[in-house]
Amino acid sequence: MNIKQGIRKIAKRIYILSPVPYKVKKRMSYFVKRNFFREYSGEGIIDIYSNSYKSSILNENAKKVSVVIPNYNYAEYIVERIDSVLLQTYPIHELIIIDDCSRDNSVGVIEDHLKKLGSPKNIKFIINEKNSGNVFAQWQYGFKHASGDYVWIAEADDSCHPRFLESVMEGFHDDDVVISYCESLTMNEHNQVLMKDLRPWIDIYKTGKWDKSYILDGSEEITSTMCINNTIANASSAVFKNGDYHEILEISRGYRLAGDWYAYMRILEFGKVAYLDESLNYHRMQEKSVTLSINKELEFAEICRVQDYALNNYTLKDEVKQRVLERRERERLRFGL
Repeated sequence: MNIKQGIRKIAKRIYILSPVPYKVKKRMSYFVKRNFFREYSGEGIIDIYSNSYKSSILNENAKKVSVVIPNYNYAEYIVERIDSVLLQTYPIHELIIIDDCSRDNSVGVIEDHLKKLGSPKNIKFIINEKNSGNVFAQWQYGFKHASGDYVWIAEADDSCHPRFLESVMEGFHDDDVVISYCESLTMNEHNQVLMKDLRPWIDIYKTGKWDKSYILDGSEEITSTMCINNTIANASSAVFKNGDYHEILEISRGYRLAGDWYAYMRILEFGKVAYLDESLNYHRMQEKSVTLSINKELEFAEICRVQDYALNNYTLKDEVKQRVLERRERERLRFGL
């Protein structure tokens, strides 16, 4: 047993025997996990296999979560993505893996890995006969065929902490929450940490809103910040209450880049949002990605399109409208348009 394991064992013993209220224990646990048991080393390397975590949630007490992994040409990362789901301390109701006619050896890699896992009955592997041409078609399929009450779209090249789902699902203790998500860190192709959180991406006006966890009415989230920019920086960081979002995602399919932003905004019309300020989602940024290769004119046009939807369909305060337009001008100048 190394020093870190010894400290963990002592801390767990104190946690169990301590005669303090449950809420206080949860805060103690959160503090220890956040400050002492990060899943990446001092050198900033993500390794989801470095520690073993036991589930603290009984199956009969868990909500039914369907996990959907839409894959296209991510053979290099798909095994870690699958394992990151199966290593969760929160029970998984089902895992649906959808391959969208990958041109690499993804299908073979996935099939081999599932065989090594013993071909679990709660894992479905679907191979599309024809490429859908759009990730939101995969989202549609996932929501349509998910039998769970909650859906997690786990993008194939991302990863996460083993306690991601356990922590994010706490947001759904409020029955009105329709999206619960956590902070994300960014890593590169080699699992090296680039950014410990994505607040610089989402909190563009440095409000400090995302420095602490919160639950907020969806309409307020939309009309205060999400109308300005996409404040859920990575799809893998979010879990959704299952619902009929087919028409919303059908419109999202008309976007090249901002379809997720539009979808989040529309889904939040149905209820509340819960945010956890801990980086339990690991977003992978690659040198060659859709975000980096997309046409600048198209990207700017899509930003304007989502903002225009917000301006035309929600009641925004004058100062918020001003920030919408300020952000638009900022992006126009950044793109040199």
